[in-house]
Amino acid sequence: MDKYPVALITGCSTGIGLETSLLLARQGYRVFATMRDLKKSSSLRQAAVGLSLEILQLDVDKPASVKKAVSAVLKKAGSIDVLINNAGWGAFGATEEFTDKEIHAQFETNLFGLLRVTRAVLPAMRDQKSGRIINVGSLAGKMTFAGIGLYCATKYAVEAVTESLRLEVRPFNIQVGLVEPGVIETRFKDNRRKAQTFFQEKSAYQPVMEKVFAWSNERAKGAPGPEKVAGTILKALRDRRMALRYALGFDAVWYPVAKWFMPSFVYELVMRRMYGRFLKEPA
Repeated sequence: MDKYPVALITGCSTGIGLETSLLLARQGYRVFATMRDLKKSSSLRQAAVGLSLEILQLDVDKPASVKKAVSAVLKKAGSIDVLINNAGWGAFGATEEFTDKEIHAQFETNLFGLLRVTRAVLPAMRDQKSGRIINVGSLAGKMTFAGIGLYCATKYAVEAVTESLRLEVRPFNIQVGLVEPGVIETRFKDNRRKAQTFFQEKSAYQPVMEKVFAWSNERAKGAPGPEKVAGTILKALRDRRMALRYALGFDAVWYPVAKWFMPSFVYELVMRRMYGRFLKEPA
């Protein structure tokens, strides 16, 4: 890889994207940090003073925006050595009650947007016969929890896409991997989009979903911050041969292991008991 590798990162207005952009820039990367809304760039802009970091507009939901941003990076830098697909958000609510529009919106960003950016970047990486792509996955791509089934579905899909792509691009010396955080203390939980029925307190599942929502917010307190994820991404980029998965956090490492070794009926019993706490009336 060149002395000043070029990195394109999506979803950089806050959290993981912001921290990763700054970390890579401090480590000698030429960073193009992108975000949907440039009005939210002030925090990153202030922190990036003196760094080789440029902020661009890129909405992963819009093909024209993706094409324009990728073309701008290639014109300015001549190559894209690293792509970090970080942009995403989480839908919350009972699976039954999401509308078609809400379902499409969740998949549009978390899966179709990731594929859209990747497809735009890959021709340049194939031409230069090198490149690294890191998709920011989640423990939610390995295990499913009540209230975030739709989000989990997108992250399961990202797992499948990453595994397939990793094999397909090997002949072009392109490496692909996943960073899989568990619970992380970021603004992600504050930015979750609630199903309208839940938001309007008209859900048939309202009392239980309220408890699940409160519990998930509480779990994030004291969890590792986004800088930990940024450090894991840097570690992956420094590895001579990237691993397929980089799990981060006790839950991300050990919960899937426990699930793997449990008989299905035991795992189902454990999950039912966990969910059962939300069904009980408060004392």
